[in-house]
Amino acid sequence: MNMLIGTQRLTKDGSVGVSGKPVRVYWIHLVSGATASTTSFKNGTSTAGTAYIQADGLVSKGVTLNFAGGVLFPSGCYMDTDANISYCTVGFTMEN
Repeated sequence: MNMLIGTQRLTKDGSVGVSGKPVRVYWIHLVSGATASTTSFKNGTSTAGTAYIQADGLVSKGVTLNFAGGVLFPSGCYMDTDANISYCTVGFTMEN
């Protein structure tokens, strides 16, 4: 059963939802600044986790990725990004 359905906007490295708890990501909207950005979403609570998703942005534009059924991060979801990101909005649920 899902505990929380929501969106979260991040502008730097950080956890999606509650750190270390299972998360299912359904979509990502990444907006780059004056240089294209690269952002990865890792299973776990830090940059040391295994990358499950990589999103590459376009210069000064937004890119949306949709995941039918969602991508499960059983040990939590951690966004690791470079300095070129403006922001990233993530649609997710917290899983039991």
